[in-house]
Amino acid sequence: MPREIDLVKVYGTSKPTIHKALARLETEGLVVQTQGRGTLVRQHPARERLTLDTGAYRDELGYFFSAATQSLRALQPPTVAEGPCPPDLVALLGLQAGATVVIRDRVMGNPDTGQAVQLATSYLPADLASATVLAEADTGPGGIYDRMEGDLGWGVLEWAGAISARAATPEETRILDLAPGVPVLCVTRTTTATAGPAAGRVVEVNVTRRDASRFEVGYPIERRR
Repeated sequence: MPREIDLVKVYGTSKPTIHKALARLETEGLVVQTQGRGTLVRQHPARERLTLDTGAYRDELGYFFSAATQSLRALQPPTVAEGPCPPDLVALLGLQAGATVVIRDRVMGNPDTGQAVQLATSYLPADLASATVLAEADTGPGGIYDRMEGDLGWGVLEWAGAISARAATPEETRILDLAPGVPVLCVTRTTTATAGPAAGRVVEVNVTRRDASRFEVGYPIERRR
């Protein structure tokens, strides 16, 4: 874009007015203001629209959810930490406010381009996961779900999901390279054990965030009599 001082001359207005106009364009995701390079027109490459579905699938790497995301891979090793359960997840996990959870963060994306496509964070009750393989960065073939169903004996897992949207955090905006004002599509999935010491408990809440301008939610429509 031309410099602000040049736009002032072209449009015969004041610099504050031009500054406000460029700020509005940035809010709408049309330009990006940089240090040293001025205001740049934001690139909008053609993006494939992916449809999320509600299936639980399995391939040679383990479980995955939605056929549209099967090709995604972790772009870096997961980070694992322990901390207080987020307030909005306390009830889902059946915990008390302030209870400790094991937090597993992953950045998923295209392994060929290195572009981050989704952020996934798992929250597991510390009384079940702490000091187990679930708290390790490398959980082995099949990931945490194979460990739960096999090694830990928590039975055949059951899942349920909910879909929502919210404003992106600065970190999500940075990693997913979101345009200003673009929200994230959140898929919150609960994992319930059916056997062993964790039977009947929600043993994980997984919150996946994606670019809401790129993903849509697909579902079948059944004709009823």
